[in-house]
Amino acid sequence: MKTPYLIFVLFVLTSTMPGFSKAQINDGQLLSKYSYPIFAVMGSQQYTGTAFFYRSGDTSFLVSNYHAIKGMSPLKQAITFRADTLYLKYPVRRSLDFKIMAINVAEEITGKTEIFSMIDRIDLLKIPVELPADADILFINDQIEERYLNAEPEEVIVFGFPTKPGSIPAFFARQQRLEGSVNKNGFADYDASLQINFPNTSDSARAIMNGTARYYYFIKPYAAQGYSGAPVFGKFRNESHEIIYRFIGVIFAGQPTTRQTWAIKGKVALKYLQGEL
Repeated sequence: MKTPYLIFVLFVLTSTMPGFSKAQINDGQLLSKYSYPIFAVMGSQQYTGTAFFYRSGDTSFLVSNYHAIKGMSPLKQAITFRADTLYLKYPVRRSLDFKIMAINVAEEITGKTEIFSMIDRIDLLKIPVELPADADILFINDQIEERYLNAEPEEVIVFGFPTKPGSIPAFFARQQRLEGSVNKNGFADYDASLQINFPNTSDSARAIMNGTARYYYFIKPYAAQGYSGAPVFGKFRNESHEIIYRFIGVIFAGQPTTRQTWAIKGKVALKYLQGEL
């Protein structure tokens, strides 16, 4: 999301984490601690998104939507901003402080910025990072269990960093919680919306868009800008009928006409993270 960019420095921010009840804790850890705010800056504009971390062997990866890092929108198939540096705001261990970490995302690191459609591939990008020793980071690996990746949850929970319109301080991020459910009729709702709002859309074009179901699914409600890249957690019951939460996907973008949200399927996202996609 665009916000006026006022101060261009690295600094330490002191803040308190929002409170959560015991019912919102999975295995003694807060689900909110798997989501981290990221910022890209171009000129006087700041763009805010959400990221998470994945570990493969000895390598740590920051993961978010391709469009949140590289500024290329798969919906518009156009580059909306360019930035060679991504800023991560991370919590400091045994502290209430936060720090800002600069990450090089120039093309010599990430490769040439690609223009593609969500029809052709998923909107994810993983970047290897060396995390500071004082970073209090949780890895999404903790919440991945393959049998739940394509299972339908009782509800979904997402923690992201949407920002309101207007002027806000540099690197400002306030975590918010989105609760909802998987919309099994999401693509039918989307197709009906296309017919109403874009009556000249051909049957073949609608079929192509609906073909994205191999990569994406819909959840309700609508997720605002800034949630992009946030991990999606599903609520399930284990064999002992205890409530557990597991990773089931990644927020891609809100779909405004149907007031729902595209999410990348958990199994598809995992294949990408494992280097199989």
